[in-house]
Amino acid sequence: MKKINLFILLIVDFLFRAGTPLVRTKKGKLMKKSLIGLLLVVALIAAACGSSLEGEEVLIFGAPATDGPDGKAIQAAMDEFSAETGIIVTYVGSENFEQEIQVQMESGDTPDIALWPQPGAVVDAAKRGYLTPIADLGIDIDAYKSNYSAYLVGLGEVDGVVYGGANAVNLKSIVWYQPAEFEKRGYAIPNTWDEMIALADQIVGEGMNPFCFGMYSNGATGWLATDWMEDIMLRTGGGTATYDQWVNHEIPFNDPVVKNAATLLSQIMHTPDYVVGGTDAIVSTFFGNAQDPMFERDGNGNPGCFMHRQASFIVGFWPEAAQAGAGTETTVFPFPSIDASLPKAALGAGDMFGVFNDREATAEVVKYMLSPDSFTAIATNKGGHGSTRISAHTGFDVSLYEKEITQVLAGVLSDALSANAFRFDASDLMPPEVGAGSFWAEMTNLAVEGPGYIDTALNNVETSWP
Repeated sequence: MKKINLFILLIVDFLFRAGTPLVRTKKGKLMKKSLIGLLLVVALIAAACGSSLEGEEVLIFGAPATDGPDGKAIQAAMDEFSAETGIIVTYVGSENFEQEIQVQMESGDTPDIALWPQPGAVVDAAKRGYLTPIADLGIDIDAYKSNYSAYLVGLGEVDGVVYGGANAVNLKSIVWYQPAEFEKRGYAIPNTWDEMIALADQIVGEGMNPFCFGMYSNGATGWLATDWMEDIMLRTGGGTATYDQWVNHEIPFNDPVVKNAATLLSQIMHTPDYVVGGTDAIVSTFFGNAQDPMFERDGNGNPGCFMHRQASFIVGFWPEAAQAGAGTETTVFPFPSIDASLPKAALGAGDMFGVFNDREATAEVVKYMLSPDSFTAIATNKGGHGSTRISAHTGFDVSLYEKEITQVLAGVLSDALSANAFRFDASDLMPPEVGAGSFWAEMTNLAVEGPGYIDTALNNVETSWP
């Protein structure tokens, strides 16, 4: 708006200084002919911009903590937008987002935009009548679909109407490790589940712990265990086809293929000495600190663990001196295959936004969020936020990511999405009372109770399905 007003003033000044003919108004005052037409243009511009959005406020509420790396990254991106438009955008995050957004919707006291890590919850909110179709905000749906994978777009649709907008994605089918520690001991990167178990047994035999594993996350405790389950499901049974059936409840939660996945997960959680600190540490260790033992050394120079299955975003939680990247000590290998006959699939997650009103200021923020520009400040680590969020926009320039490891992970994600080999976190797609409810809770209970609890856990989740 400021730029438009300045432009108009410059033109007016120019016309008065120029030697164009003058005419008289009805009151006898002289006016330049060119200015007469210009005033009509100005009037039209003023009419179009009369409801200036400068100073308008838009609130975004999401799961990433306000002061965490992802929360700071989101705010950095919105600050760029605010500087350009004058619209004041504030991001507020909560570790109890899943519970709080439900209360807000039921009370009618909602933010303008919510940033969900669960597309299933977006769909649920839309079906309950809380969300506004993004087309109602002037979004070109065809353009949106051309810039995002069909799979991601479909996750935000209800009866062909788009309610959820894809924003960020991350890669989960990876295991972090330190090449130097593997090379020192002659460990080979495991390509199969059996090879990973054999390596784990060897490490235990040498008096060390193979895995870091922590899943405490306040009201979201349990999601790390469900991540393991999902990676296993993609690599057993019918692969992606069975995975999709599981997500859509076309097979029961206590189906034998699901029980097999839970049994393999239990093998990791409950085999003695597999996990740093044992089972108690799994449920009590904050997920953002779970990998810390990997960067620590005992009196013999041994790390606290050698393998940590965790999503790409976890780099933002690592100690500053241990940040992953080119030339550093930590990188990833793919989550091992289980059934060699199945094609490799990539598990991931991310954020999808839903909109609660069609205010003009809200619409402008949404347009920005769907553009690649919204990720520039995030990718370049503006302000030193340390986030490794990856844009879901297929046209985003991956070379902009500050960390080379993020560039690599973003490339893997892009390839998987293009090949339709990407699958979203199952718990985030399931109805909230299951995905963010009974599934998380029962995997936590399984960690505490041990393998004898598997049948009870799966039956309880099945019973909870709406």
